[in-house]
Amino acid sequence: MPFSHRHNPTHGPSSDGPAVRVSPRYLAGDDGLLADRVTAALTGAGWSHRTTRHSTPRLHSFDQLRGADWLQGAPELFLDDSVVVWTLFARRHVEGLPVWTAHFTLHTPHEPVVAFATALATTPDVVRGTESGRAALEPLAEADWAPDPTDAGNTFWAPRLQACVSHRALPPEIHDGNPLPDLPGYLAYAEVADLAPRQWVAAFSPSTPPDLVRAFTECLADPSPVERTTVPADAEGYLFYT
Repeated sequence: MPFSHRHNPTHGPSSDGPAVRVSPRYLAGDDGLLADRVTAALTGAGWSHRTTRHSTPRLHSFDQLRGADWLQGAPELFLDDSVVVWTLFARRHVEGLPVWTAHFTLHTPHEPVVAFATALATTPDVVRGTESGRAALEPLAEADWAPDPTDAGNTFWAPRLQACVSHRALPPEIHDGNPLPDLPGYLAYAEVADLAPRQWVAAFSPSTPPDLVRAFTECLADPSPVERTTVPADAEGYLFYT
């Protein structure tokens, strides 16, 4: 499916009170916890806080070669008209540009973002090369996501076609340290119906290590229910409650 710009859906509570368990998680939203859960995962891994010259919070590893910027207060990038709120990256030198970048818009379910952030914080080498590949898509095939018949091996669709992950060309705003042009990266998103506004979008530049992206896709495709006190308003009729 071509990448297009659309308006972000309105998210609202489905209920007040105790949390409920819902699936699939790719339609469950972030429950307003995307900032807190990712921050907790990274600080739990020993990362520190500082404020950038743009007055945005940055979490960084001890050697400052891995980082994460929370950008909701100072949006810099939009995917499908939805603001990117987390940008994670790795670099080879403290003063160097990122080797790769990963971006997550508002309302991305926090579980797969936490899985990616945890992999970033704990994997020994996250700038070992500039290769990309399809290994990150294997968890989707194992979870019975359907390969796109027009893009076999590169694009997988969730049951009911409400989420997609594709190894493909990315928008030019997604920066990467590989000097070769037009390399594919990964794009993931969810929408309740074809041509409906996308709930969230995630993009991983071409040099993002496939095993880190795999941590994201494996968690995204996990059929286990997740706890929510609120869910996206447009997904209420498509969620299963347990």
